[in-house]
Amino acid sequence: MMRFRTALTYLVLLPLSACTKSCNDYDNNEEFARAKLPAYTETGANTLGCQLGSQTWTVLGHYNSGLNYGGRWQPNHLEAGAGTYSGITQLSFAGRMTGVRSSKEFYDAQIQLAFRLTDTLGGLRLLGADTTRTPGTAEFMTATNHVENREYKSSPRHPVRLLIRKLNKQQRIVSGTFSGMLYQYQGPDSLAVTDGRFDVRY
Repeated sequence: MMRFRTALTYLVLLPLSACTKSCNDYDNNEEFARAKLPAYTETGANTLGCQLGSQTWTVLGHYNSGLNYGGRWQPNHLEAGAGTYSGITQLSFAGRMTGVRSSKEFYDAQIQLAFRLTDTLGGLRLLGADTTRTPGTAEFMTATNHVENREYKSSPRHPVRLLIRKLNKQQRIVSGTFSGMLYQYQGPDSLAVTDGRFDVRY
């Protein structure tokens, strides 16, 4: 009878221990090291990438959703949405890149871009508007380093230049390129953004 109880206990705990290992362990170190910018496309491929400082940044990896509280490694993805304010369509999209080695994050950066889908300035958007003065329709770019707890923002004086190269409102596709400088929020550092490209369905 004792052997039966021991075996039964082992069978009950086995799936739990297997899940603890497979669900919580994660490592994408090699994939992170091979990361490349996505090819520039105009098909609504839902891609986003740039050189963020010295790092090749693209949507990649899984983020920690609170493993100590029963969470899981959730896959990073690109989120895009559009809203209308006073007749102006505002697009915002964000993505995240996370590098994990032996279940420990060594890199975790998220970028966000927001801009108006209007014909003003042609396809050129200057991302650096003061969000406190133009709520809902501000045009900006941010980069958040979740490991070092630092946030960088575009500046009205030195805006990030974003060029919309394709806009199809019927198919809800917008594609383009961007580059510029971001400045640390409440800090002295800056971060160069080069070779940026996006191809998003909104």
